[in-house]
Amino acid sequence: MCGIIGLVGDKPVSYLIYKGLFAVQHRGQSSAGKLTYDGNIHMNKDAGLVRDVFNDSKKIFTPGNLGIGHTRYSTAGMDDIESLKHNAQPEYVINPFLAGVHNGNIYNGYEMRKKTKRTPRTECDIQWLLLPLADYLYGKKIDVDTIFEAAEWLMPQVKGSYSALFITDSGENPLLFAITDPRKIRPLVLGENTNYKCFASETRVFKKINFRYIEDVPGGSAVVIDKEGQIHEKMICKKKEMPCMFEFVYFAKPDSRINGRSIHNVRVEIGRRLAKEAPVDADIICPVPESGRRYAIGFSRESGIPLDEGLMKDKSERSFIQQTQDKREEIVAEGLSFIRSVLKGKKVVLIDDSIVRGTNMRKIVSGIREAGAKEVHVRIGCPPLLAPCYLGIDMRSKREFIARNPDGSLKDWDQIAKEIEADSLAYISHKSLKESIGFDICTGCINFPDGYPPEMREDALQLFNRDLKDRRAYEIM
Repeated sequence: MCGIIGLVGDKPVSYLIYKGLFAVQHRGQSSAGKLTYDGNIHMNKDAGLVRDVFNDSKKIFTPGNLGIGHTRYSTAGMDDIESLKHNAQPEYVINPFLAGVHNGNIYNGYEMRKKTKRTPRTECDIQWLLLPLADYLYGKKIDVDTIFEAAEWLMPQVKGSYSALFITDSGENPLLFAITDPRKIRPLVLGENTNYKCFASETRVFKKINFRYIEDVPGGSAVVIDKEGQIHEKMICKKKEMPCMFEFVYFAKPDSRINGRSIHNVRVEIGRRLAKEAPVDADIICPVPESGRRYAIGFSRESGIPLDEGLMKDKSERSFIQQTQDKREEIVAEGLSFIRSVLKGKKVVLIDDSIVRGTNMRKIVSGIREAGAKEVHVRIGCPPLLAPCYLGIDMRSKREFIARNPDGSLKDWDQIAKEIEADSLAYISHKSLKESIGFDICTGCINFPDGYPPEMREDALQLFNRDLKDRRAYEIM
């Protein structure tokens, strides 16, 4: 999972990209980068947060009326600092000039590597789009029609998820373009103001830079924007869209919309339905900040139990997308405070979006008890996670899920409740999750393998059977 942004206009785009990257920082915290273009390439990227990578004006303000930016959440490569630096995006090639950024996961990368004569410089999935596209465009006059032809050649060969942005130029014709996988697993939207057009992972970017929303880029399409700002769109390989359910549950920010659906409203509705499905006798509802807040609002409205802030977040980093378990636990241990005056003597409903490994939830439940709570009842706005995601969420192994026993069998909720030391535990049902979102979604990680798009299920099973602890199955050949 990553955040991407691309701009083209009649004025320099660098500062707008910089501001936009802050608006998608929550989607990736391992590295950040941007590339602007004015006939010359101006690129800065490194491991770390946006504020750390772009720490002086020379990096923030670079020439060029088109550019792309990226915040990375690692789903490929190693997790040490040198690897994170090495795999930072954007990436580019010369002859022809083509630069790109990618959000998603291409799980047939080993097959795609055979389709290019070029040597990949990184382990990132952007290589399996960038290099074959560059091969196809080599020696051709690059215009809108040529890009559509290249997309028609490439996209049917790629397996997985991708919302990707590219810059190219074959002289006096610089172009910004996007391609999306047929199922539109990862979000991508298009906006504008008087001087610019903008692609971004989430609509919240437009609020931050004062743009107007145009559309959610359709799945399976290629969209090209020329230097005059004209938009050229072509459907390449149409299928029914199935956005990732985890975008609605966790990744997207509450002030964003996906396919017209407010993320805030979806989470409140999930909380409301959760209160009806799993009622509890309690004194207060406490969300895990910030991930549980919208669910807690809905739960409180439906149940009538008052909402209170018994937990306080001290750090801005998101624990789930940290690169290692040690770092995740550090964020939880150092990033939360427990307010004794709120929790002492109370029966508490603790609300969060999901439980993956259970380690963090156990620490939070323990902290609430240490603050004097009489009971802790956990309610979760996502069904139990059961299988790795092969489409852009870094759940590496089937062995890391608390909902599975070591022999692969599934645990009942009471067993999980004991492991996290809660008095009770309940998850939202699959039915209520889907109805809250309101359209078809990819649910492969909670309904394996049937929750995957039909054409991906056999591939997902093969990857699942190849699973090794601490290794991503699609990186093992």
